[in-house]
Amino acid sequence: MSSLKNNKTLTERIDIAISKEGKLKHTNSHNKSFVNIFSRVATELLAGLMIGAGIGWTIDQWLETTPWFLIIFFLLGGAAGILNLWRVVTGKGLKIGYFD
Repeated sequence: MSSLKNNKTLTERIDIAISKEGKLKHTNSHNKSFVNIFSRVATELLAGLMIGAGIGWTIDQWLETTPWFLIIFFLLGGAAGILNLWRVVTGKGLKIGYFD
């Protein structure tokens, strides 16, 4: 009988430990998800601006129209970055398809 009682307390102690660990993992995963979203937002904005500026600079060098295409594509890259930011904030960019 005493071993059954010890097993029950051991089971209870295991359940308590698992529930505490689950709470800690939930808070850490919430913090990690916030950091992941923040880093994705920064990456999306920066990538849009850099790619837009790179394309604009390349076209300007090719057509010798400095700085018109650089300005145009920099603004388009910024708009693309903001669109991607909107997708992340609304949760549509976290799924496989954007239009779900």
